[in-house]
Amino acid sequence: MIILCRFSEVANLRFVCWLDMRGKIETRLLSKRTNYVVYLVFKLKSGYYGLETANTFVRFVDLESDNEAEERASVVSISRQEGPGENRSKGRDDEWMEIEMGKFFNDAGEDGDVEARLMEVRRLSAKGGLIVQGIEFRPE
Repeated sequence: MIILCRFSEVANLRFVCWLDMRGKIETRLLSKRTNYVVYLVFKLKSGYYGLETANTFVRFVDLESDNEAEERASVVSISRQEGPGENRSKGRDDEWMEIEMGKFFNDAGEDGDVEARLMEVRRLSAKGGLIVQGIEFRPE
């Protein structure tokens, strides 16, 4: 079962210095005893800026604090699709792009909310040109 948490309208990031996006879903809505991978589904406008890298993590809200999860966050490359290093965005058949935000195991569906987060709050430079369709929770 693929769950896509979509915005009612796509979110169009025009100009910010602090980027912090979160999406969450109740584990009881997901398949039990299943590994999930979480993806940000997005596009970049021509002339995008400040979106080279960000940190991502997935956490069970009731079991791990924001601070604990931030300590194990992964660095992802939003705007680069090739080369060595951190997790990079990939094109999809539907003309959107995706980037892996993290993984988790949904055991019995009794762990409350699971949250996926993408953030870039350390470099307070301008960021813009990101269009977000939503966050996808997919079985691995």
